[in-house]
Amino acid sequence: MSERSTLKKTGAFLADNFILVAFFVIIAIFSIFEKGFYSGANVVEMLLRVAITAPIALGIMLAIILKGIDLSPGTTLGMVGLTVAATIQGGGSLGIALALALGVGLAIGSLNGLLISKFNIAPFIATLAVQFIGHSIERGWTKGGLPIYLYRNSGALADVYRGSVLGLPIPILLLAAIALAYYLLLEKTIFGRRLYACGFSVKGAMNAGINVRFYHFAIYVISALSSTVSGVIVASQVRSGQPLVGGSFLWDAIGAAFLSTLLSKRSVPNVLGTIIGALLFSVIASGLTFMGLSFYWKMFFRGLIILLILLAAAMRKK
Repeated sequence: MSERSTLKKTGAFLADNFILVAFFVIIAIFSIFEKGFYSGANVVEMLLRVAITAPIALGIMLAIILKGIDLSPGTTLGMVGLTVAATIQGGGSLGIALALALGVGLAIGSLNGLLISKFNIAPFIATLAVQFIGHSIERGWTKGGLPIYLYRNSGALADVYRGSVLGLPIPILLLAAIALAYYLLLEKTIFGRRLYACGFSVKGAMNAGINVRFYHFAIYVISALSSTVSGVIVASQVRSGQPLVGGSFLWDAIGAAFLSTLLSKRSVPNVLGTIIGALLFSVIASGLTFMGLSFYWKMFFRGLIILLILLAAAMRKK
């Protein structure tokens, strides 16, 4: 094999896996400048953040496949956390709290789905409206934004975030199960194939006899259920219901879902790319924290790094 052929194949590999290469380069840079960055405790901490962000991102990924977007996961996360905390504070068991949280997720997802599939409202507008309504409910419920603290009576809820099975934290195991379920749903079922068909061409899917409205409804319900899991994990982490806390995870989740297209030859959102995107955001946030940057500079450099990755990816496509 000639040297030119080897270089061409190497270049093609780097182009096709650009986001993956960028991910490892960023890890290497932070590891060089901050020795504590790759410590076991910090790696676990980054993975635990991914366990919150990635389920949200996977739900948003489904909306992007159908050329839509979901801006309501932050509201779902916050409402679920408040529901769980209020139920336990009132003397309810964890099982009752989780059942009510599931009901909240189903309600928000169904509302999004009906607005988009039944009334043909644009996904951006519909989910933005639900987000505003949810934020108002969160503020009204908590008298302006006061957290619902659990303190000593958090009970079994605390084990969701801090517990482990065979040495693996429960949130990471939940993420693995959710990611596997999404992969099987999209790649191994008729639902997944028809979902991609709807995203590729709505008219073509309808001509093929696919109920496009059903898929638009279903993906927003699934997205809300994914955010419900993240909401329970966050409530367990902080042992309280925190109003408006979901916004701190929403934009990372949206970014991760969009970055996943860079790991697809067809430039479509996918499960592996979404997980790696969530990891990338977690690594950047942790690395900038280790560097001791103030909040506003962390946001600046975070956005700058993502922008450079996207610009490089756009140049690669050209």
